[in-house]
Amino acid sequence: MLLLLLGLLGATAPGTPSPVRYVRAIGDRFQVVTGQVARPMFIRGVNLGAAPPGHFPGEFAITKADYRRWLRFARNLHANAIRVYALHPPELYQALKEENDTHPGDPIWLFQEVWTELPDGNDFWDPAFMGGFESEIRTAVDAIHGNALLAPRPGHAAGRYTADVSPYLAGWLLGREWEPYAVRVTQQRHPAMKSFHGTFFGVEAGTAMECWLGRELDLAASYEAERYGLARAVSFVNWPTLDVMRHPTEYERGGQQVEHDEDAFSVDPRTIRPLKTASPLARTLGYFANYHVYPYYPDFMNLDPGYSAHRDKHGVCNYAGYLTDLKAHTRGLPLLIGEFGVPTSRGIAHQQPQGIDHGGMSEEQQGKDDVRLLEDIQETGCAGGLLFALYDEWFKVNWLVARNEQPRERDPLWHNLLDPEENYGLLGFDPPPAIHVDGNVEDWSKIAPYASAPGGALLRGLYVTSDQNRFYLRIDLAPGSSPTVGVALDVLDPARGDHRLPRPLNATWSRGAEFVLLVDPGAADGRGAKKRPPGAELFIDRAMNYSRWSRIFVNGAPEADEAPLRPVANEDGRYIPLLIETNRERVSRSGVVYPAQHLDWGRLELGREPARAAAWPGAEPGYAYDPHAEWAISETRRSIEVAIPWGLLNVGDPSSRSVLDDNRGTSAIEVTPTSGIGLLAWATKAPVFRADSLGPARAGGPSRVSGADLQFLGPPGTTQASAGQAIRITEPETTSYSWSGWDMPIISERIKESARFVQEAFEGMEARDQRYPTSTNAGRP
Repeated sequence: MLLLLLGLLGATAPGTPSPVRYVRAIGDRFQVVTGQVARPMFIRGVNLGAAPPGHFPGEFAITKADYRRWLRFARNLHANAIRVYALHPPELYQALKEENDTHPGDPIWLFQEVWTELPDGNDFWDPAFMGGFESEIRTAVDAIHGNALLAPRPGHAAGRYTADVSPYLAGWLLGREWEPYAVRVTQQRHPAMKSFHGTFFGVEAGTAMECWLGRELDLAASYEAERYGLARAVSFVNWPTLDVMRHPTEYERGGQQVEHDEDAFSVDPRTIRPLKTASPLARTLGYFANYHVYPYYPDFMNLDPGYSAHRDKHGVCNYAGYLTDLKAHTRGLPLLIGEFGVPTSRGIAHQQPQGIDHGGMSEEQQGKDDVRLLEDIQETGCAGGLLFALYDEWFKVNWLVARNEQPRERDPLWHNLLDPEENYGLLGFDPPPAIHVDGNVEDWSKIAPYASAPGGALLRGLYVTSDQNRFYLRIDLAPGSSPTVGVALDVLDPARGDHRLPRPLNATWSRGAEFVLLVDPGAADGRGAKKRPPGAELFIDRAMNYSRWSRIFVNGAPEADEAPLRPVANEDGRYIPLLIETNRERVSRSGVVYPAQHLDWGRLELGREPARAAAWPGAEPGYAYDPHAEWAISETRRSIEVAIPWGLLNVGDPSSRSVLDDNRGTSAIEVTPTSGIGLLAWATKAPVFRADSLGPARAGGPSRVSGADLQFLGPPGTTQASAGQAIRITEPETTSYSWSGWDMPIISERIKESARFVQEAFEGMEARDQRYPTSTNAGRP
């Protein structure tokens, strides 16, 4: 009877010291157990990446001081956990131990992932692949316990691991987001594999993939328990693509299996059964489910009717509907949402019905939506959430711009504002912008004009500058004028591009334009009412392309743009809007068609960027980025400021001045360094242009513009000649705007405005955690 009582009180295996405090996964939640007292803990944490700007993850170019600073930031957020995707250098674990030893009553818990690539042949039971992955698991266990000496290997952390952070380990995460095609291959090659029996985990009536995962979970738990006396809670990485629910709107025509079918295969965490109860006596602290769940993808999350009927406290919410369903199918397991969040990119890769899009957020909106998702995670019964991410990672690439970020090996050297994957962080790294888009031209004071006309009837000056992120224009207008302004941009090669300016201008340019910017400052009648709304739009030469996902509307239907990703010499004068497909067409199992969705990437939003401010008391002031503030008009209406992300101009890498110049005969996307960007501005009061996706020519407007209503403005040496009704503009090719490249970016770490909202939410959840009732029989399951 005495031995049984000791077991129920949480005794450990003989020879193993009883842990003072630990996290266990039990029932539907995590608990922090201290002595004989167990308290429920909702996980509120952040994902910590491995690649600051200028570096790829495998370089691990992070110092111990960096780790300490980021851990203090996480503590200031009131986060109670961090997650890392792979074994980091010893400095992380040293910093974590020091941070937690300094705050013994309030540790930051660790979720440690053991990453793997997919097997070469997509068969997870391949012996060579299994041997490598299982070696990584054992290595990670030893390192976390401060018992490893790792020799340098490309793409892996190395060094002497002496800091034992196992007392702060909340759980293991094995693997990655498994691709459906790899799951398919594994199950096709091992159709008879239905069960697995280990020491800590078993599988009955499962699949080959579930049996393999059961084996790996069992290996991790067995190795840690045998070597160190106690196996921490363990899970594997999963995502909605492999959930167990059947989604009526996720289907391919004819039932085909294709790469982007997100409902073809399932991996069920409930099929993998723990064989022991979570307690130190059993030498295991449990098992939990872990899913990465974002609000905008897969499409079934936002098309399935049941999810669309769900509401959270803000209103209709597909995300909360999906989480409710997912939790119903993981009942009895703690459900950790290992990744969630929204990015502050200018580019939007996927649209969501409630506007919680894959990009396009201001920092304020990012914070509010991150908090909404976190609240949905808690209110639907999940055990916690790990926000993605602590800081922006410039090496990452989204499918929408993957082919455009070239050369790929230089991607970490610049911050692509079009790429959502680079912009999830609560910490940013951009230095103060060269120009603050607010209509105040004081920050242009040291920049000489590219072109000027002191006595111009419509235009007085054109200024150009840039920084690591954007290309800036300043256009000065004549007093009292409010014309539509155009700027032709020759980004790569004066001999290529469109030598005819957009119709109805009857004008040619000696340089070839790849892009044309139209800016309409708008006009008001005498009573101040809007007579002509303001607008700004970037158009591209019809003979060239800017994205694999660009679309042209023909008779109201979208068609793929087959033009090449390079300038093409022509004199067509045809320019089109930058329309891009974000959500592809879907067909439900019942035959309902959900049309594709598109965005106008060339639409520049009028607004003023936020003033320099601190995210919270004590933080260093900084400039928040707002993708909704891309051009501004001065209070005098004499100057217009415009900011264009480099990627919108087909610049594949501003650090090397590389511009897309693709050769269709190869699988790669080629680039060519530009010697500079040539510009030509014009202005007219004639109502012939429209600065929106229906432009550039205004339907029903005059068929041509007379010389009295038109002014051109080029750099010194530009000449203008007339031949009948036609105008020929000749500009010296030696006059271009050029900028200095770089091999290491200038960075300035700052706290985004979004962090304040997350901090307030985490703090409130922390206060509620402290009010939870405690249990005094913590040794009992």
